[in-house]
This record gives sequence, C-alpha cells and structure tokens, in this order.
Amino acid sequence: MASDMQERVSLYEEEPPTGNSSQESSRPKGLIRAKKEEEPRAEYRRRLCKQICIVVMGALGHFCLGTVLTWPSPALADLGTHNETLTGTELSLTETEKDVTGSLASLGSLFGSYIAGWFVSKLGRRRSLQLNALPFISGWLMTGLAPSAPVLLLGRFLLGIGVGLSTVAGTAYIMEVADAKFRGTMSIVPSLIIVIGGQVYTCSWHCIALASPLSSVFGTRNVPTTRFFPLTRISSFLVIKHRRAEAAVVLKQLRGNYADIDEEIDDLERRNRTTGGEDSGYRALLKANIIKRMGVVIALFLFKQLSGNYVLIVQTGRVLEATGTPFRPATAASIAVGMRLAGTTTAFFLIDRIGRKYCLVTSHAVNAISLTILGVYVYSSDGSLPWVPMVCVSVSLFIADLGLHPVPYMLAAEYFPTNVRIQVRPMSVH
Repeated sequence: MASDMQERVSLYEEEPPTGNSSQESSRPKGLIRAKKEEEPRAEYRRRLCKQICIVVMGALGHFCLGTVLTWPSPALADLGTHNETLTGTELSLTETEKDVTGSLASLGSLFGSYIAGWFVSKLGRRRSLQLNALPFISGWLMTGLAPSAPVLLLGRFLLGIGVGLSTVAGTAYIMEVADAKFRGTMSIVPSLIIVIGGQVYTCSWHCIALASPLSSVFGTRNVPTTRFFPLTRISSFLVIKHRRAEAAVVLKQLRGNYADIDEEIDDLERRNRTTGGEDSGYRALLKANIIKRMGVVIALFLFKQLSGNYVLIVQTGRVLEATGTPFRPATAASIAVGMRLAGTTTAFFLIDRIGRKYCLVTSHAVNAISLTILGVYVYSSDGSLPWVPMVCVSVSLFIADLGLHPVPYMLAAEYFPTNVRIQVRPMSVH
C-alpha cells in the first residue's frame, strides 16, 4: 500500500508559481499536473511511418502533376517525327501552339486553384482529392486521342485545372497532418513525387497521355488510400468549427498517446483568435496582419515565376536544342529530371536542418548565377563549349528544387490560420 502511494505521488510535481491569478484560480493548488511520459522509440517509429504513409497517399495526385508539367518537353520532340494520331490524322503544331501547350496548363491551374478553394471548404480534403481524378482523366484522354491541335490544347487546359486542384487540396492536407517538427520534410514529399511523375520521356507522346489516366485513378482513389482517408478530417478545420472532441480524436490518431493533444488544440484556437478566427473566408482577408502575410507570400511566388525555372522544366528539350546542345531531347530530359530528383532529395534532408530561409536564399542566388552564365554563353559564345548550356540548365533545375520551388508552398500553408488558408492559397500561388 505504501509503495502504491509513493508511486502515485511520484507521477506528480509541484506546480510552480506562475504569477497569473486567473490561471491559478482555474486549477487546484498543489499537486495537479502529471509529468509527461516520454514516448517509447518503437512507438515513435511506428507513428512516424504511419504519418509518412498518409502523406504519400495524399500526395499521389502530384504524380499526375509531374506528368502534366514535363509532358511538352518529350512530347513536342516526338511530334516532330511521329505526328500521326491514333485516329489516323496527322497532328502538326505551330511554334505558337507549342508554346501554348505549357502556358495553357498554367492558365487552367489558376481556375483549378479557385475551384479547389470552394471544394476543400465545402467537401473537405478527401472528396477534393478524389474529385481531382475527373479533370486529370478527361484531360489526358483528350490529349492522347486528340485528332487536331484545338482538342489537344483543350485537354492541356483541363489538365491545368487538375494541377490547381492537386496543389491546393494536397498541400493543405499534408501540411496539417504532419508533426510540426517534420512539417518541412514532409512537405518535400509532393515535390519528390512530382519529379518521379516527370519520368515520361521514354514513350511516344500519345502513349504517355493515354497511360497517365491510370496514374490519375491510382493517385486519387486506390484501395490503400481509402483506408487512410478517414484521417483526412483535419483537426484545425474541426477546431474552428468548434468540434473540439472530434479534433482530439483525430489528433490522437496522428500524434499518438504520448502527445499533449489539449496543448495543440489550445494553440490552434489561440492562433485563429489572434488572426481573426471569428471571421472566415474572404472577409478575414481584409485584416492588416493577413494582408501583410499575403504580400510576403505573393512576393515569393512572383520571384519563383520570374526565375524562369518553370520554362526550363516544361520546355527542357526545346531550350537545349536552341542553345546547340548535342544531346538528344530524350537524353537531355532524362538528365534534367535526374538533377531535379537529386535536388528534391537533398531538400528532403536539409529543409528542417538549415531552415527554409537559407534554402530559399541559396536556391535563388545559385539559380541566378546559372541562368546568367547561360545567357552570356548563348549571346556571346561561338558554340565551342556545347556542354555549358547542359551544365547551367542542370544546376538551375537542381538548385530550384532545394528551396525556390518548395519553400513558397510551405509558407503559403504555414503563414495563415485555418479559417483563411484555403482562400489565400489561390490568390498567392498565382
């Protein structure tokens, strides 16, 4: 009996004086707060593996995003020699139409982002990710079976809508599921899957397009995903809806039995209160602190778009061909994708170690140097060093995935409270 009492008393510690009478009055004085048990290493590993699986399942739609981004590079090169469609007609694109194949996807993603904002707020993350299969499948079928250029370009626009949906819904899901200390690392997973999805340079243009709907189905509604999707009820969304009990259940499933669930929920409530949590949607965007943060995020995305890296990703083969590189388009595309994969893998291990700021600054600086050397070579060289453009493009693609690409998306999710996060993302990303 005495040993039981001694063990029970050892679970508690004396409450230190806080000097806050309101907090002290809400608790009994003396022995009240239990010491926090340390999470066993085996439990920690099991929980981390579970979170990784959930994040990967939520990011599988980004595989389709990767194929959409890189399709023009190998496809336009293949169209130059194999322009016969599956319906027996010949498909030829003008130089303007070739340029539009990339820009139409960007235009479609603008509309897709705003559609995703409504879907996520009304239907939730799970349904939004599943509905994302519709524009991807229809867009790829139109692209692969296109009898003429207008049909192909319309398919690219629909694919852009899918890109916007995947970017908003998938990224919001991942950033809110992962533990805070792993959030930066977990946010690299979509970038890694995008790069893997870009490995589409070995097939003909219509085979690539017709095989991609399978990845759309797999990436948005496969059997393992349905097992994990009940956890997509994001705790922060439940908190602002004043469903604290449900939020606690979801957080316990994600954080385990040794996390301080009440503290995390209190933090979510406090952050939404201090940023105008009573207002939601577009009304809350008028608050001064939200406008300031939007300015920062919009500037980051503006610098990202002006860096020119998107053109290198979409039109790798055409850019290298114009610079006189002796590599075949498929070989150049494979090297470029390999460099992006290396850059994303490096960011996976560095983003939480050295911080987002240093990754972002380093990425912009090295990218600017690489593109400057490329521009000087193209306009002043006699072509005696044909390997220089390939090196510059490879370095630019590698370093961009270290910070230039992932960091703005991270901050677009982390800078804002839950009640305005979905409304802000379409406005800042584009």
